[in-house]
Amino acid sequence: MTLGITGIISAYILLALLLLSINLYSKWSWHIKAATIILTSVFYIVTYYSLPALLGWPTSQNPPAQFRLLAAHVEQPDKEKNTKGAIYLWLSKIINLTELTEPRAYEFDYSIELHEKIINVNAKLNKNIKQIGEFKDPDNAFNEINEQKRGVKSVKIEFYDLPDPLFPDK
Repeated sequence: MTLGITGIISAYILLALLLLSINLYSKWSWHIKAATIILTSVFYIVTYYSLPALLGWPTSQNPPAQFRLLAAHVEQPDKEKNTKGAIYLWLSKIINLTELTEPRAYEFDYSIELHEKIINVNAKLNKNIKQIGEFKDPDNAFNEINEQKRGVKSVKIEFYDLPDPLFPDK
């Protein structure tokens, strides 16, 4: 992964050097030269923000409404290291009763309520009990909870055991 990022940075440095040499020695108007420099700089920024999705880093986009839980990981807050904590879920969207999409990693802010649910779900996953789940409001999965816990975000999510198939495997 580090070599990939280094390779992309090297390619952009080479592109910038080529652009500089073309702009220094060409007879193009300064309007065209300035436009190419600005356009190249914009692509640096676009690439910087596009790379995390390409590298498979967890997303904080809205998760699917109904999903199959493949794995979960919890990083608790640590006051010594000054980390907020996070909860990572690997989910596959349920298209119909038999079809799943490719898994995707989702990152959620740490909350005690969600952590307790993840402990129970991980225990079932460790016993090979497959889990499905649903978000109560998938378009707004990150809702503020009551005033007693200001600033703490809660995810309205429910987990269920995957029902046995209607027909046995052949």
